[in-house]
Amino acid sequence: MTKQEIVLKIAEQSGIKRREVGYVIDNFLDCIVKSADNGERVEIRGFGSFSRVVRKERNVYSPIAGKHLHLPEKSILTFKASKNTEKEIEGA
Repeated sequence: MTKQEIVLKIAEQSGIKRREVGYVIDNFLDCIVKSADNGERVEIRGFGSFSRVVRKERNVYSPIAGKHLHLPEKSILTFKASKNTEKEIEGA
């Protein structure tokens, strides 16, 4: 499901204009990314939490290139589903 499909579905269900729903979703996602970038943990009760994790630098072997590669340290955004969300997905 794409962001546009989500916007359309929410707009149909709520009766709010697509443009307004798109604006709210864009700001919501922007808030999550900025908070995680500042090192904050973003928790949405009953859904899950987002946080930034730093992966250490490491050496890996690439079978395609046929040689060892050095991967530098990098930050990634992780998501941990809540127990309610996990139960919902398991039941589906």
